[in-house]
Amino acid sequence: MGSITTRKTPDGKTAYRAFIRRNVNGKSVSKSKVFANKTDAKNWLRENENSAALAALGAATGPTFSDLLDSFVKAPPTKGTRYWSAAHIDFWRAELGAMKTGAVDRGAINACKAKLMAQQARHHTPEGTKTTDKTLTPATVNRYLASLSSVLNFAVQRGIIDHHPMKAGQVRKEQESKGRRRILTADEEQRLYTACEASSWPMMRLFLRVCLTTGARKSEVLNLRWHDIDAAQSVAWLHDTKNGDSRALPLVRDVKASLADASKVRPLGSDYVFYDPRHPKRPKDIKEVWKAVRKRAGLWQDRTDPLDQVVLHSARHTVATRLIRAEKNIAKVRNVTGHKTLAALQKYVHLDTDDAVELAERTLGKGAAA
Repeated sequence: MGSITTRKTPDGKTAYRAFIRRNVNGKSVSKSKVFANKTDAKNWLRENENSAALAALGAATGPTFSDLLDSFVKAPPTKGTRYWSAAHIDFWRAELGAMKTGAVDRGAINACKAKLMAQQARHHTPEGTKTTDKTLTPATVNRYLASLSSVLNFAVQRGIIDHHPMKAGQVRKEQESKGRRRILTADEEQRLYTACEASSWPMMRLFLRVCLTTGARKSEVLNLRWHDIDAAQSVAWLHDTKNGDSRALPLVRDVKASLADASKVRPLGSDYVFYDPRHPKRPKDIKEVWKAVRKRAGLWQDRTDPLDQVVLHSARHTVATRLIRAEKNIAKVRNVTGHKTLAALQKYVHLDTDDAVELAERTLGKGAAA
């Protein structure tokens, strides 16, 4: 913060001393200048309080950003530091790790953001993780920035820096799309299960059932291995999720029984639960069989708006919405679905018109009539 003090000069006039002190990398850095009038002193403060020149005075010392990240991931979470992902931390370490923490400014961050926006998205295939011809979505870029903001909040709280370089619009978030809106009705779900019975892939129904009882992502289910199945605890362990965290998928009774049956007939040398029959050592590429299931169920491109069409991720929307309607506790539902934040889960929650009317009638319609 800056301050202005006054003093009398030998000729009896008033002089104004503008003074700035900042904490950069744990080091106190100051800068001052004397002016003949207060207006000039105020203008100088405005120009210099967040100047790169002042930050540079302390940028040559203190921890590197990589050191800061090490401290951050080991520390207990506090307000403003709870959101982060291991994958995001790895990115910021690679891009900014060698810099001194005090030198990480909005210019460096915006340069990294530009790299993220141009980065190709990745997806899981039977041959492993591959890049696509699409770039990262605005929502994904914003998640990376949110993790970095948590790290910088931590640095401010620890007195390593006293100015958050992403605040006050210095690093803008990207405008996110509304995302897909389709959730499955009970009838649509049953039609999909029935269509699975005629699938050329015998495991199709069980695969869909796992998706619709766990809310797991497609890649998470396809990459399940038999050693991930813990029958004693009725869970399947995920070790490499999108958020970089591990979590347990609950296995309902019929899924657990079907998995037990499938384990008895799996081919030798195949560790994947949902393997490709032609290449047992690889997970199944379900693109064509899933398309065929939707066609048989009458749910292939059944609506004009692409955001309203049934895709496999609709199962995740559906699970999250049903759980929240039944449980009314988003924090508990997050333990099942693995969403990193409550805000991320909130966008999967849908109230249709009947739900909204019923809710208003039940909770608001009991007062005195107007």
